[in-house]
Amino acid sequence: MSIFRKPSLVLAAVAFACLLAPQARALVLDWDSVAWAQGSLINSFDVNGDGVNDVKVEITSQQANIWANDPTSGEQAPTINQTMTGGLIPAQNSLMLAANLKTHSDTTIQISFSGGNGPLNTPGAANVSFTLFDIDITTNSDIISEIYGVAPDGTHVAPTITNVGSTATLTGTGLNQMLEGNSASANNSGNGNATISFGSTLIYDVFFTFSNTAGAPRYQDIGIGDITFTPVPEINPAVASAGSCLLAAGMLALIHRRRKVKSDAPERSRS
Repeated sequence: MSIFRKPSLVLAAVAFACLLAPQARALVLDWDSVAWAQGSLINSFDVNGDGVNDVKVEITSQQANIWANDPTSGEQAPTINQTMTGGLIPAQNSLMLAANLKTHSDTTIQISFSGGNGPLNTPGAANVSFTLFDIDITTNSDIISEIYGVAPDGTHVAPTITNVGSTATLTGTGLNQMLEGNSASANNSGNGNATISFGSTLIYDVFFTFSNTAGAPRYQDIGIGDITFTPVPEINPAVASAGSCLLAAGMLALIHRRRKVKSDAPERSRS
C-alpha cells in the first residue's frame, strides 16, 4: 500500500525531511589553508569549497609605498607567515601587516562577507570573530581604531572586544573603542592579543584602522588571526527549507483532517 494512503506516515516522512534540512554552519578563514601573494592588498577566498567566494579581505592606505618587509622572514607585507602567532600552540599562520606608518598614512582593513551562496554583492554573516596579534610598542605604539561592522541597512555596529593582552590598552566604548600598544611584546606571545567579535548581529563588512602615534614614519606590525563567521544568505536555504517543510506538513494535516471528517460523516448520519 502506498504511504500516501497513510497520512500519518507522510507526516512522519515530512518531519524527518525537515530535520535533514540544511543549516547554516560556521566557517573559518584559516590562514594555514589559503594563499596570499606577498605584498598583495586584496584577496577573496572560497572557504567551504563550493566554488563561490565567501569572504574578501581588502587593505587600503592613505599614502602609497608604506608597506615594509618583515624583518623576521624577509617577506614583503602584507603576507601570510608565522612571525605573529599570538602565543598559539602549535603555532599557526596569521596575515601579517608590516608598514612604515606615520600621521596621515593609516591603513584600513575591510573584511567583506558574501553569504556563501552568491557573488560578493549578496553579502551577509553572523558570529564574526577574529583575534589581532602583537598590538604593542615597536618604535611607536600600534593603534587599532575605527572598529565597526556594517549592518544590511548601513548602520555601523560596535564590536565586542575581549581577551585584551597586557601590552594593549582598550579605551572608549561602542563605536569609539580603540586599542593602543603600551609596551613591547614578543612576536610569539599572546600579550598583544585582542579578540574582536560581533555576536549574532548580521553584518556585511568589518572595518578597522591600523595606525601609530603621530610622528615620523616608523615601522609597525600586527597579525590578523583566523576569521570565523556563519554565512547568512539573503534567502537562507535552511529557512526556506524549514518554511517549505512547515507548509507541506500543514497542508498534509489539513488533507488528513478533511478526509477524516468525510469518512466520519456517514456514521454521524446513521446515528
